[in-house]
Amino acid sequence: MENIAEKTFAELKEDISTYVELRLELLKLNTYERVAKTMAVFSYGIVLVLLAFFAILFLFLALGFVLVVGMYLLLFGITMFFKRKITSKVMNEIITAMMSKDEKDNEETTDPAGHVDGGTAPGA
Repeated sequence: MENIAEKTFAELKEDISTYVELRLELLKLNTYERVAKTMAVFSYGIVLVLLAFFAILFLFLALGFVLVVGMYLLLFGITMFFKRKITSKVMNEIITAMMSKDEKDNEETTDPAGHVDGGTAPGA
């Protein structure tokens, strides 16, 4: 009987040892799976953050271009709306500048006594 009990305890010890080894292996595999899932979620999150960052970056760049285009279109519209005022102002400035140049030329050709250069001197 002692032999049977010894054999049963040996088998039980071997079964318990196998059970503990299998439980440790299962725990290790579960740990690997959790780490892999965590890394996959983390990697997915990083990819999403990078894609969102570049999408926002290009959105702001496009928005900047749209604002610049809008500003130029607004300036174009204002210029077209005030076309007559602008052209008359430019024409007036050009005419004023040309008349002032003519007046300077006229002042340079006459001496202080009112005689025009290029003529003969009085009494000559």
